[in-house]
Amino acid sequence: MIYITSCIKKAFSNNKSIYVGIFLILLAAFILATDYLDSFLTTLLWPLLEGSSEGKSVLFFVLLGSMFIITAVLRNNTYFNMKFDYLTGDARFKYIIWLVAIMIACALFGLIIEFYIRSSYGVSYFTILTSMDNVTSTTSPMHSHLYKSVLGYVANTFVPSHINTASSILKFSLPYNLVVIPVVIISFILGMISITCMGRVSRFISIFAFSMAIIGLFDGGMFSQPFLIGIFLLLIIWNAKGRYGIKYLINPVVIIGLILILGFFMEIGGSNSAYHTLTVVNQSEPVDMSNYNVTHIDVVGDKTIYTINSTTPDKELIQEVFESFDHKCDVTFMTWDFYSYFENPTMKLRQEEKYGYPV
Repeated sequence: MIYITSCIKKAFSNNKSIYVGIFLILLAAFILATDYLDSFLTTLLWPLLEGSSEGKSVLFFVLLGSMFIITAVLRNNTYFNMKFDYLTGDARFKYIIWLVAIMIACALFGLIIEFYIRSSYGVSYFTILTSMDNVTSTTSPMHSHLYKSVLGYVANTFVPSHINTASSILKFSLPYNLVVIPVVIISFILGMISITCMGRVSRFISIFAFSMAIIGLFDGGMFSQPFLIGIFLLLIIWNAKGRYGIKYLINPVVIIGLILILGFFMEIGGSNSAYHTLTVVNQSEPVDMSNYNVTHIDVVGDKTIYTINSTTPDKELIQEVFESFDHKCDVTFMTWDFYSYFENPTMKLRQEEKYGYPV
């Protein structure tokens, strides 16, 4: 205990980054406890966190802050410096590629779990699952919340009720989505070892990138903006190894480009702009569908399949479906319209809530 205390004191006296870390964690606590910065942070972090929410902002600053503190303490730890004294020069970056490979593999496994869930219900892979459990929680191959549900199950005990933790998705993917726990732990250990041994610029960029990648893995999965941005930056750090030059961007661009191409073909290939197909599993009572412009209804076993001709953006339509079928079925699966997402309905709804009228 005395040894740990001395290490922390040394870190405080020699490394200002630990103060930055404490500030970021306190900022996260302030965001969680109040709503003064919600609107500002939503706008500021939107391009990075893909639809920044209060939960994502809090997690982002906590991850940044904790990594600043941990690397500061480790850099001033004599045992750590002796144990990993071989991590000099290019060797400092070798664990980065390991954690990148582990996180990409975990994200790919998330896509496999998404396929397994839909296969078990006998529905198309290119659908959005909506859990009918008190709060709207969704997951799809293009924006997966399977791993978020694991984090959400724990977070439900201390986060405000208005933050959607996606915990109701957990029951559809257990036990397979629990793989994210050892993946994040192993990745975090590898990341902290490697990042601690880096120079100041590489260390700062890596902390930012690693935080983004973790958030993306939990909230969005393989094709989410934070995951791709984080992995891209980590690949640059690994490829450049502290050096500067355009040539070090080539391999990262190729790797991320291939992931983007895969995501693009899945997004477009699975999109249906003509109509939506809504599959309702175990519908227990009638639902008024007059507002949905239903053109066809088919019943197959325990599934009721509605063909809906609607111009409502997907996010709004999902919310409407949830309100109609809440506690009246087990789960729904709906096809998506790629082009509806360009309208950014989340920001539109938040602006309407703020000003009290459509904007």
